[in-house]
Amino acid sequence: MSTATPGERGPAHRARETTRWDIQGLRAFAVLAVVVYHLWPGALPGGFVGVDVFFVISGFLITGLLVREQVETGTVRLGRFWSRRAKRLLPAAFLTIVVTGTAVLVAVPSALWGQYGRELIASTIYLQNWELAANAVDYLGSAEGPSPFQHFWSLSVEEQFYITLPLLLVGVATVARGRFAPLTTARLLLGAVVVLSLVWSVVQTATNPGVAYFSTGTRAWEFALGGLVATVRLPEVRTEVAGRVRLVGTSIGLVALVLSLVVITPETAFPGAAALLPVAGAALVVLFGGGTVFETVGALGPVAFVGRISYALYLWHWPLVVILPIVLGHPLDGATSTAALLVAVGLATASTLWFEEPVRFSTWLRHLRPRGVASLAVICSFTVLTLGAGTLTAVDVQQVEAAKTAQRITTEQQDEDDESCFGAAARIGFEDACTDPELADVRVPAPAAAADDDDNRAECWHGRFRTCVLGKETGWSKRLIVLGDSHSNALLGAYEQIADDNGWRIDLAGVGGCYLTTAQQDAVSLQAMRGCNAWKHAAIDYVREHRDADALVVTHATNQMPVSLPAGPRRDAATRNGMVDAWEQAAGDELPVIAIRDNPIPQRDVIACLSRMSGPTTDACDRPRSEALGTTDSTVEAVAAFREAGGRAAAIDLSDHYCTATSCPAVVGGVVVYRDTSHITATWATSLEPYLERALQRRLAAFER
Repeated sequence: MSTATPGERGPAHRARETTRWDIQGLRAFAVLAVVVYHLWPGALPGGFVGVDVFFVISGFLITGLLVREQVETGTVRLGRFWSRRAKRLLPAAFLTIVVTGTAVLVAVPSALWGQYGRELIASTIYLQNWELAANAVDYLGSAEGPSPFQHFWSLSVEEQFYITLPLLLVGVATVARGRFAPLTTARLLLGAVVVLSLVWSVVQTATNPGVAYFSTGTRAWEFALGGLVATVRLPEVRTEVAGRVRLVGTSIGLVALVLSLVVITPETAFPGAAALLPVAGAALVVLFGGGTVFETVGALGPVAFVGRISYALYLWHWPLVVILPIVLGHPLDGATSTAALLVAVGLATASTLWFEEPVRFSTWLRHLRPRGVASLAVICSFTVLTLGAGTLTAVDVQQVEAAKTAQRITTEQQDEDDESCFGAAARIGFEDACTDPELADVRVPAPAAAADDDDNRAECWHGRFRTCVLGKETGWSKRLIVLGDSHSNALLGAYEQIADDNGWRIDLAGVGGCYLTTAQQDAVSLQAMRGCNAWKHAAIDYVREHRDADALVVTHATNQMPVSLPAGPRRDAATRNGMVDAWEQAAGDELPVIAIRDNPIPQRDVIACLSRMSGPTTDACDRPRSEALGTTDSTVEAVAAFREAGGRAAAIDLSDHYCTATSCPAVVGGVVVYRDTSHITATWATSLEPYLERALQRRLAAFER
């Protein structure tokens, strides 16, 4: 985080005349809160609010610099301001990104390179918060774990603030020239940002919490409040009463900050109104802290030093939190967390003393003009970006090689009229299972590229109910309606091939986490819940209007947005009843229903596990069948209940293509089955197509008897 000081004429330890030691102490508090929360989450459940404290500090310091210059000179030298920010922030940030990116290539399974490479690039260009916001609302990307670059989201928000604020100050001052003094104009602007951004933060936190957490718009008020404090100049402490006022104000702020570490938890709707506690607390400390005992505490050697290295400590600690468990093969415990803290402090100290400050205060860089700084920043950015691009290229190369191997094997089998055992054709759960030694060390798609092996299409996947047509739009022999969540959508390629091969029309509609049921499902936000309910109502209406179709085909995930009850018999019953009720409303006794059982659920680190594998595929990444299929999706029970109510229904269970009698492998017939912790790859879906096709044909024929 930013550690700018008002004077900015030398390192923090040299600037004793200009350093606000209370702010230095506040920096130490903020960074330790964040680091302790990441290493020992249970110790400080609200430690993540340290980021909000940094936002207030940055708003105060940067606004103070800009407003003072505007008052004194009537303008802001934008080039000079931005070049100073670049000198301050970019060297340490680029060093951390390069070292972390190198560690990823050396120590992290290639399955994670795609995500990490994208986030490396987003962090380098300071758009990481929007990359994470996009993933937060992308249901299909929700299974991605944190990357070692994730903490750059807050730095991205800061950089966007540094770009936007001076432009706003200059623009508003130009419009208001002659009407208001520059200081008044700045206060009006900042006050408006506080009100509008805070209101938007409350609204977004309630309706779109993933976006709200990372959005610049929902965080801007925190900087602006710090900026407002910078426009208030308290008189020097000349009386005992004035000293007590400062002490009381600082104490209230400190109490609010300490309370926020305990009262706020990861379950708290945040930022929203809850962020008022740490943000207001930090603003009070910044406003009243000068000249109090807290300034004395901040000047103490250990506290001042932590404040001095706070930016570097924030940068270095998080990559260790993410990468160390991968290297060790187990989560951090007490001993390894302590070791991670010591290493982070060591790296922060070394990089601050021997790299960041020497570079920042070097004579040549201090005298470099803004245009030269911009050119240097662009060159360094492109250099760092090549690391991210190289990571993504390595993923593509692995995928190309895996695809070539699979193509060669299947072509050879076709030329020799041999039976293919590729993918689902291995029939691992049947007595006549097929085995091909040539597929023993084949894994396609490459684990590093599995996450992108998805046949998702925007026209078939929409937040609002909308169908896409697969196969023949007119002149079809049969018409199916396929509805479901992402697990249904994962079969899109198979459905399209089935429609083309049989001259069918398939109307397919899907939405994240939502399927055809009248039961209330869990949702990540109120907005998602409302959207899901609206989708269900529209889906039921659509099916009711098209009961002349040949069948309604439904699928749903067992592990995503289940019915809103604790796991167990009650939830299973509610899941069954919700489906039956929706089918009765939509299909009635006129339209047959075909319910496909959900795919097995693999072990959580299945792709990372596979990416560590070399040579022949082993069972190291497989999951016992009893666990993979242990969660009922209530499909069979719903089909039976629907029949009893007078409807026509049948179930399709393809589990024996996924699993043997005892286990559900991660790789079947040379094909990587899963692309994440829940969804199947498009390659697997394609190999499954003939068996799904035959099952659908048999069910449809039975309905016609």
